[in-house]
Amino acid sequence: MKINRMILFLFGVSLCGCFDDKGNYDYRDMADITIENVPEVIEVLGNSDRIIVTPKVISSLDGEVKEDNGNFEFSYKIEKKSGGTMVAGQKWVDLNPSKTLNLDTLAAFAADTYVGWFAVTDKRSGVQTSTTFDIKVSSPTYEGWMVLCNEGEQERVRMDMISVISAERVIPAYNVLAPLGFPEVKHARGIGFYPTRLANPDDVIYVMSEEGTYKLNKETFKTDESWNMNNVDFIIPPADEHVVYYNTVNSSNASAALACLCVTDAGNAYAQVLSTPGAAFEKPINTSARGEAPTYRVAPYIGVSMARPGNGKAAIFYDVDNQRFMGWKQGYVDFLMQVLNPIRDKDGALFTFKTGMDLVYMESTRYSNGLVYAILQDAAGKRCIYGINMSGNGYVPESKYEELNAPDFDKATLFAFHSQFPYMFYAVGNKIYLHNLGTNTTYPVNNIALGENETVTMLKFNLYRQCSLKDLNNQSEEFMARQYELMVGSYNAAAPDNNGGRLGFYPVDGVNNSVTKRIEYSGFAKIRDVVYRERR
Repeated sequence: MKINRMILFLFGVSLCGCFDDKGNYDYRDMADITIENVPEVIEVLGNSDRIIVTPKVISSLDGEVKEDNGNFEFSYKIEKKSGGTMVAGQKWVDLNPSKTLNLDTLAAFAADTYVGWFAVTDKRSGVQTSTTFDIKVSSPTYEGWMVLCNEGEQERVRMDMISVISAERVIPAYNVLAPLGFPEVKHARGIGFYPTRLANPDDVIYVMSEEGTYKLNKETFKTDESWNMNNVDFIIPPADEHVVYYNTVNSSNASAALACLCVTDAGNAYAQVLSTPGAAFEKPINTSARGEAPTYRVAPYIGVSMARPGNGKAAIFYDVDNQRFMGWKQGYVDFLMQVLNPIRDKDGALFTFKTGMDLVYMESTRYSNGLVYAILQDAAGKRCIYGINMSGNGYVPESKYEELNAPDFDKATLFAFHSQFPYMFYAVGNKIYLHNLGTNTTYPVNNIALGENETVTMLKFNLYRQCSLKDLNNQSEEFMARQYELMVGSYNAAAPDNNGGRLGFYPVDGVNNSVTKRIEYSGFAKIRDVVYRERR
């Protein structure tokens, strides 16, 4: 009985303790938290755009949660959607160390798709509620128009971009190579671009200048002195010369080119025959026998058929010392493609390939299924135009234009030939002219109005290089038509900085001999060349 009395006593004490402790605990219901106004996907341009999120947080007990509510804490983090680490072995990065409700931070991440996490923590209960959203970061160099410029009086080579993030969003980005290891070189000459559907060889992008030509990483655009073209694409690096012009001969295969050709500032030509395993540029081909020393110099132009897929297996060069056209053709064996040969004249031909004139300019087009236009000038300074059809085996004299009714044509240094209409555009100072080759009539393009301090620095049509670009990428007819728009680069010398360059895009009216402006971008340096960075 003593034991039972003791148990009853202890039970009574504990029961009293429970009644005495009543009121020391908060028995409120835990709040239900909902998160609204967070987008499913945010698309941004890396190192240019900002990641902005303005969520609406609602508590079942507190109502809408504002920034200054001390009962709640907010956090954002980001990690790669495909897995892997972000920095120093860490899989995620804190996007918002200040723990604010709204997020507004620079998208300082490499091109990739990421997962963003937004979390709300009720500090009273420790319960956390979260939601996720995708962040698609695009590189400014991923796709768009590569705009090669000369900056300032020293003509520092600089590349800007007109980045195509989507069909609805196109954004200029400036000086994109500076943080990617591009060397300090001067006097830009052009962009070499060869896209292919094959894994080997891969897409090739060169930045050509008078002080060196460099290959860019096709994905990141990174480069450095070790990527000098002389060191990576030649069997024997040429001494004291730099590649300043580059082109490809397109085969009937829609996947790749037949050969890559280039010309250096020393007037030497080289061939990279892609059927050769480990293809590279060998010794100069402006010679009569493979491997021998060059016997003449060639102009910095290479004419080919631009029909797609390739319908020509030949290229045309110009011997500046002997004033004649020289031919390159596909041979039965590779060594035959390491030599240029004089082009034979045919009886009754419209003109001779031994012109006795200086070459002013040469351009490859798709007109007439692969016409190459050459502007020539005689000793008296008079200019004419030859049209050479490069389809099939090439070298067919198709057209000859003399006694051109074209004011100041003899003073012009910039030209562009259309691939759909028999039009030549040329520029003198700040004026642009359209010359109809068929009617021998010139029309001043007055609706391209440049100021007194502006000059034209580039005229060009950017023909797409990939054979199946439309079918591969499901591109719109509007996009495909842009390769036939006249691109006009100009520069305002009165600009207070080195960014007085403009680039305009002008669809061409083949009926009324005119152009209209579609769009214009500004903020560039002196534009030297523009090439669209195509994607597979």
